[in-house]
Amino acid sequence: TQDDNSNGIFAQSVGGGGGAGGAGSTETGKAETAVTMYIGGQGGSGSIGGEVEVNNFGKIETLGYISHGIFAQSIGGGGGASGAATGASEADMTIGGGASIPNGIPIPVVGDPNDPDNEADGGKVTVTNDGEIITHKDGSYGIFAQSIGGGGGYGGTVSSDFAGSDSFALSLGGKGGNGGDGGDVRVEVSGSIETFGARAHGVVAQSVGGGGGVGGDAKGKTSNALGIGGLGGNGGDGGEVTVIRTGTITTHGVDAVAIIAQSVGGGGGIGGAGFGRFGATADGGSGIDNNTIGFNTFAGAKGNGGTVTIQQDGEIVTDGERAHGIVAQAVGGGGGLAGTLSTGAAGSGGGIGDAAAATATAMSQVWVKGASSYAMFGQSATGIGDAHAVTLTAGDSLFAQGAGSVAAYGESTANGAKGNITINLNGHYTIGGAGTGVAAMLVGGANNALTNHSLLYAMGATPTFEIQAADIQAFQTFLLAPGPVVPTNAILESLLDDFSPLAITGTSGDDHVDNSRLDDTLGRVIGNIDLGGGDNSFHNFADASMVGLKTIDLGGGLFTNDGLYTNQGIGVVAKVDVGGGFKQNLSGDFVTDVDLNNQITDALALTAAGDFNGEAPLNFLSIDKLFTEYVVANGSGMTDSGIAAKTLHPAVGFNFQFRVDGGTDLVLYADNPTFLELAQDPGSGTTDPGVFQMAQYLDDVEAASTPDNPMARLINMLRFLPNEEELGAALTRLTPHYAVHTFDMINREADMMLEAARECTGVPAYKNPDGRCVWATISPQAEYGRDAGAGTTSRDDVLKTMSLGGIGEIGQNWSLGATIGRTEFDSKIGFDGDLLSETTGEAWQAYALAKYTNKNYFVDFALGGGTGSFKGERDTHIDPAFYIPGETLVGDYLDEVMLPGIGSSVTYTQKTAMFGGSARLGFTREMGAFYLQPTVQFDARWLRVSGTEEGSVAAFNFDGSANTYYSATPAIEIGTDIALSDIASLRVYGKAGAEFSNKEWEIEGRFAAAENLPGNPALHLTEAVDSPLYRVGAGLELNGVNGVGMSVRYNGAFGETVKQNAISASLKVSF
Repeated sequence: TQDDNSNGIFAQSVGGGGGAGGAGSTETGKAETAVTMYIGGQGGSGSIGGEVEVNNFGKIETLGYISHGIFAQSIGGGGGASGAATGASEADMTIGGGASIPNGIPIPVVGDPNDPDNEADGGKVTVTNDGEIITHKDGSYGIFAQSIGGGGGYGGTVSSDFAGSDSFALSLGGKGGNGGDGGDVRVEVSGSIETFGARAHGVVAQSVGGGGGVGGDAKGKTSNALGIGGLGGNGGDGGEVTVIRTGTITTHGVDAVAIIAQSVGGGGGIGGAGFGRFGATADGGSGIDNNTIGFNTFAGAKGNGGTVTIQQDGEIVTDGERAHGIVAQAVGGGGGLAGTLSTGAAGSGGGIGDAAAATATAMSQVWVKGASSYAMFGQSATGIGDAHAVTLTAGDSLFAQGAGSVAAYGESTANGAKGNITINLNGHYTIGGAGTGVAAMLVGGANNALTNHSLLYAMGATPTFEIQAADIQAFQTFLLAPGPVVPTNAILESLLDDFSPLAITGTSGDDHVDNSRLDDTLGRVIGNIDLGGGDNSFHNFADASMVGLKTIDLGGGLFTNDGLYTNQGIGVVAKVDVGGGFKQNLSGDFVTDVDLNNQITDALALTAAGDFNGEAPLNFLSIDKLFTEYVVANGSGMTDSGIAAKTLHPAVGFNFQFRVDGGTDLVLYADNPTFLELAQDPGSGTTDPGVFQMAQYLDDVEAASTPDNPMARLINMLRFLPNEEELGAALTRLTPHYAVHTFDMINREADMMLEAARECTGVPAYKNPDGRCVWATISPQAEYGRDAGAGTTSRDDVLKTMSLGGIGEIGQNWSLGATIGRTEFDSKIGFDGDLLSETTGEAWQAYALAKYTNKNYFVDFALGGGTGSFKGERDTHIDPAFYIPGETLVGDYLDEVMLPGIGSSVTYTQKTAMFGGSARLGFTREMGAFYLQPTVQFDARWLRVSGTEEGSVAAFNFDGSANTYYSATPAIEIGTDIALSDIASLRVYGKAGAEFSNKEWEIEGRFAAAENLPGNPALHLTEAVDSPLYRVGAGLELNGVNGVGMSVRYNGAFGETVKQNAISASLKVSF
């Protein structure tokens, strides 16, 4: 159809009424009061509307205003559908039946509405449709099915451009007779419905007892514009209303509801320009702004509303403001949907009568985009009487993404008994709007149950958020897809400012919220909760999750957690106030974020008692201070029923525990093992004394200051290692083994220098006495290895030494001389095949020499010292500790992030000094062609090592430690001189001895960052010295003409853990 008021199908039965009214207009001048009215008809006496049935299987499309796709109406004793009026007057009215307006403006009525004979029932209305319906203009419904007892049906539309001081712009559904019941209305349709106009609903199914149905739309600039559903008679009951829909419904205009199913007893149904958000009271009725009023009916209506049932299978999308998805309303004694210019209300204060049950089921997605819209609205409300049950079931997602919008709203309000409200949310998402939007509301009711299986929150359609970089491309593709945007990959923390103040609300009923997941749903609630008064509860079931933001007000009720609960999501430290108690059972997890830098944790502040079992997974966001103890829950009473703290990964160094202090505080603390205990555990894999010394030093540092400790990060990283083996390896790396080993290297340098210096003092009286001589010696590869066995560190050194010296006789028995030499060092320390450190350096030493001989006896002396410098790098890496920085909206944890480490290595420098003396006594005895030379050597040295490190918090300073070394070495040498010619001979010899010395080297150092700690704790690091150390040697010495000789020598040393091999070559000249 193309014209206004041109329905696709019009089917009407009116008992004693006036049918469809025409259209007209009037223009007035400057009158004080001007009225234009169009009346569909006036209720007659005792007439019954007949049954109306419509069956359609074709496509319907209307292009005009107030041009419905299907119009089916049965009215008992009333007037039918009015026309439309437009004009530039100061006041306009359109009336379905007679009425009387406030301010005394009369509206003529045919017949006496108070006559008992006026009782008339509306007939049964049935609409069956299997075809596409499209309407284009304002006020054009897809399907309108109405049965009214003793009333007047559908009011038209009026608009005015301006208003005078006493003017009204008014639409009335009509005034009904007395005692008529609305008939049953059943709409069973399939096929899509799409409307484009304002107030162009998709499906309206209405049964009104003794009242007037749908009021027109009043629009004007005046503040006293009224939309009135109708003037209900007394005593009529609304019939049963059923809508069974298969197919999509799309509305584009403001106030264009997808489905309205309404049964009103003794009242008038839908008034004015629609309704938005309102604050209903538990005793019935709604709070309405006095300046912009939406009336449903005048006082005195009396009757019972019938049951209302909606079953929708097909997506619903509405675009406009106050364009709701599904409205199921049963009202007793008047009321309905009240329209207003800027404030809407539903179920306003009615008269006397009971409101029946209202049930709505949506098996497909419902998406309402506009502000102040309800995705699903269920109401059983009355003034004086009883309300009954309201049941809403969402089999798919509900999106109410406009500002101030509600996804699921259930109300049972009355001055008498109230029914139970049941809301089942079985879809993937239940999303309320921004601002004052709510995901689920329970208003009034008795014993109410909200069962959520979805992801439920209130945030709106355009949140600001961050997502992980890896998800950006995929998410951009998702944004292009049709349908509501749910930022599933968004980081929850970035959304916190976008959530509305409340996710779930209740009022006076006993509200019980169950949150659980299905196989394909999340069972996840995010947001604040306020259940008002009543005996309330919230049960978070196993495998479900709840994210509290700021408040969970249960009105003193109990929060039971069998699933996962967290404050503002993992990765955010927050306190949440709980109005009531908190009980966590064995399967529950209270995810607790810990920020050691700020010494705070997640916490719950309860107004009632707490009882905690299950687990508390700990997520450490920072570790730059030491762990102390923290109150994670406070209540009027507190019970620890066995809650166990656990870290995201095993942490060998922490033993987190809970206790209750003062009967009110649940305290998280740690009873940790010492590092020494952990290092000495066989599982550590280490038996190195130096590692144990390092562990003791860490214990001393940790005990010196807490929680502020410069080594806190290092200590915490060690404690977060997963097992004793990894801790043992880390302690081994952290120990500066090289620092004490340098003593051993410069001591060996002195041994090699003195061995070479005795080249000309070795055999004082045999076939070729030395007399005076000079020499040069080089040792290109003196190798040293130390291995104390499994679990200890190893040393591998290479020393390269070159020296020069000379000695000459100064008397019959004495000779004096000197030697100087340089040594290069390359030292590697390892553990279990890994390189811990590598040191390179050089040192110079110089000695004064003296020798005394008397026949076959001799004694030689050396006195001197030297300095050295070293540098190197060592491994200090510790396997990182990780934390979870956050989670996505749907609860997926973000990739773990490494906490700041300590640096993977340090570089170091060392300075050494050494001074000492050596004395050797012996004699030489000829034994045929051989000689035998027993000796005993005494050495005493003072050695000092200092050093600094940099590059890591694990860096040490060694201010300078000194050691005194003593040794005694008895030895024996045997050899022979073999004449090669008259001028050349070859000396061959071998020797062996045992060196006995003090047992260890020791150095003292401190972490550079911890030098000023109370008590001045220090690392005392030692390295054992093998004693006895068995020395062996052999050589070949070729002596020729003019006293020139060349020699090649091997020297070795072997102990319990040490082996040393050195080859040297010398050139000497005797004269």
